[in-house]
Amino acid sequence: MPAEDTVFNVVYDKYMFWSVIVGLLTFGWMFIAMLRYRDGVEPVENMEKYHIEVGSFPVDSHNTKLEIAFYVLPTILVVWLTMIALASNTAVWTIPSDEDTFNVDVIGKQWFWEFHYQDDLTWEDDPRVSHVDVNWTGGMLMVHTHGSEATNVTVQVDGVETDYSIDLAAEMLTVSGIYFDKGLHSVITAYDAEDNLLHTWEHLPVGAVLTTAGGQHLIIPCDESSTLDLHSRPHDYSNPAYVGVQHAFWLPEWGVKEDLVPGLESGTVITFFPDDDGTFPIRCAEYCGLDHSKMIGNIDIVARDGETCDTDTGIQKTDSGDNEGNSGGGY
Repeated sequence: MPAEDTVFNVVYDKYMFWSVIVGLLTFGWMFIAMLRYRDGVEPVENMEKYHIEVGSFPVDSHNTKLEIAFYVLPTILVVWLTMIALASNTAVWTIPSDEDTFNVDVIGKQWFWEFHYQDDLTWEDDPRVSHVDVNWTGGMLMVHTHGSEATNVTVQVDGVETDYSIDLAAEMLTVSGIYFDKGLHSVITAYDAEDNLLHTWEHLPVGAVLTTAGGQHLIIPCDESSTLDLHSRPHDYSNPAYVGVQHAFWLPEWGVKEDLVPGLESGTVITFFPDDDGTFPIRCAEYCGLDHSKMIGNIDIVARDGETCDTDTGIQKTDSGDNEGNSGGGY
């Protein structure tokens, strides 16, 4: 079920509201007429003038103002609903320039998703929740664990892992001589004594590749417009005539879906604006072959390092308290 503040749900609610109003008026008048003019009711005086003949207009009995209203009011309603629909299309399908969005290439293969990052992203879990805060500047790495149960930290740089123990008395870890390289994929994770994950800090450089085949999630920053360029490509390039199969990348939380067309070099595009953190599903909405059911995944909405997802930058929620941490927001 999409979040309550998506364009999809807002348009649905507006259409449902006007549908109910029209339905009540239409069926209300129908039942009144059925009861008023049914057979056996005391005849109305001068009933002859209510008699309608096929092909003739009841000139003797009509209400000009009411008849005009029957034409004008439905016309206004149809125009209003059309404006709402066109406005939602503009909001969803207007593609901003690459400079204004966070860009990721999504590659659909048989049968998994690949995510190729065209912009870098440094993010971490909310320190207010985990009570762990990572600061890595130059050649100094500091992990503050005040108030948490963290006992050890794993630092992974370009696939190479190193484990460190936290100074429990000082409630922090300080490592010097380990330099932050913006061009390398780096992950810092904090665990408790029972090896439960408490906190994650990650840097995804330009060119980083994540894949659902390895259980990885698509990671997108909150409070930013994101553009996903979608391509369908074969996993095996041994046959030059084979260009892949049709997929459909679907994000149910935001009510957006787009086809991945094999052989279309320019690809297709999805844009959306998430404003709440959390983990949400990815689905393939196009039957793509034997293992179509494996074309699933997850998208993590995260805050950039040093920022939060507190600001409601999407369509205003009907009840922000109920949606906090549960909805993706935006569109």
